[in-house]
Amino acid sequence: MANYREWETKAADLCKEVDREERVERETADEALGLGGAPMGPPVAMARAQRQDMVDFSQIREQMIARQAAREVVFEETGTNLEEAVVIGDVDNKAIRFHNCTNMSYVVAEGQALLKVFVTNCSEVKIHIRCRVKTSFMEIDRASDVEIILDHALAMVQCDELTDGRVRIIFEEVENLSSIVHQNCPALEVAVTGQKSKRLGQAGSTQFISKPTAQGEYRTERVKRGEREFPVNIVECTSSSPSLQHESIPEEGQCDEFRRQQAEAKRLAGNSAFKANDFLQAAAYFTEAINLCQDLHLVWANRAQCWLKTGQPDKALIDASKCTELAPGYAKGWFRKGMALHALGLYGKAILAFCEAEKLDTKNPQIPEAIKMAQMMCKKHGSGE
Repeated sequence: MANYREWETKAADLCKEVDREERVERETADEALGLGGAPMGPPVAMARAQRQDMVDFSQIREQMIARQAAREVVFEETGTNLEEAVVIGDVDNKAIRFHNCTNMSYVVAEGQALLKVFVTNCSEVKIHIRCRVKTSFMEIDRASDVEIILDHALAMVQCDELTDGRVRIIFEEVENLSSIVHQNCPALEVAVTGQKSKRLGQAGSTQFISKPTAQGEYRTERVKRGEREFPVNIVECTSSSPSLQHESIPEEGQCDEFRRQQAEAKRLAGNSAFKANDFLQAAAYFTEAINLCQDLHLVWANRAQCWLKTGQPDKALIDASKCTELAPGYAKGWFRKGMALHALGLYGKAILAFCEAEKLDTKNPQIPEAIKMAQMMCKKHGSGE
């Protein structure tokens, strides 16, 4: 998964390098003309001020990411006895990340609600999650010999590079089975408590999605991508997942206006959480709104911004692309798509997205600045394609 903070680091490094190059060129030219110590002209001063603005933005962004990191609890431990479980409490409304853990056993206590679960580069680890997960998502990558028991339903589990030592996801009951997106995961297995586990993953670079059936089996298919590479069947699966359904949702086609009103209420709740810098909680509200009504382009754009804020540009690109499909005339959708592409190092495509945004919103000063930054990165590192 790409690290969004890398964009800011690259920007700061590039600014410093440009400063050094211009300083050397200026000193060389001044010396040749006998103008050593001459004052700066307006163009040079303006260029320096613009670059300083970029550096200031990077610093603000780093501070924001640091605040968000405070909402994430990280476990990175090596144990000696896999049978002695560590009970985890006091993580209500926080994301939890198991990173580089070895020979450990964890129980996440009930009576609280996690924002999200990450399991990364762990081996010989058991994790029993007894509480619910608000966003209804879990990510597992580069793990081996890991067992995860879930007492509550999830909408989606994303798995990547599970190649050695089986990784088992055990659901409490058939009704809790999650849709699973996986790539190069031959070690991935799923099971229902008390039943034999079944191999689900496959080796290779193809991305698959496995959807649960009413009989407790899984139907696996390749991820289908529509216009602009948008993963169509992932969104369909997430939107129809029972774990994201609101109790008061009427049957399909019974009260469309009611759904829209409920979705709008969730969107407003998400906006409030976002303004409070609670980006993961905001994403949870926006996910509920999307589940209620998929054609609200503002919700897709808002959740894309949440993913950008939490350093998940790949997900931001999916949501921003969906927004531009629903509302091609909405400038913010294109702008956020450009930001996601930029964060993923796809600078050429980012420029195109930013230009679309500029056509639709000529008065927004952020857009030309973003175009300049993408052009600088493209010149320095190539288009990224």
